[in-house]
Amino acid sequence: MLRDLRRRAAGACQAVLVVLALAPPPALVLVLVAPASPVAAQQSLVAGGLSEDEAVALVRERADGKVVRVDRTLEGVDVVYRVRVLTPDGRLREYRVDAATGRMR
Repeated sequence: MLRDLRRRAAGACQAVLVVLALAPPPALVLVLVAPASPVAAQQSLVAGGLSEDEAVALVRERADGKVVRVDRTLEGVDVVYRVRVLTPDGRLREYRVDAATGRMR
């Protein structure tokens, strides 16, 4: 978990370490993470996951129609691509692709 937190925080977040000595020698380390900017946070989270093009390719494999728009958003701590598809019958469908796992919702 700590390795994953470090990976997500690298480059896009400023980490502040607060060390509270409860009893020597053990110490409790509290990590507070504040994003430098939402865009930088999204870019660092996506760096190890799917690109926008890969997310669109996943949607095209499963959906019939034309991709008309792709947005990258944060949902909690997850980066999600929202892929909108215009179906042959004229409906607009939205697919969500998790950038880290590739799971479609």
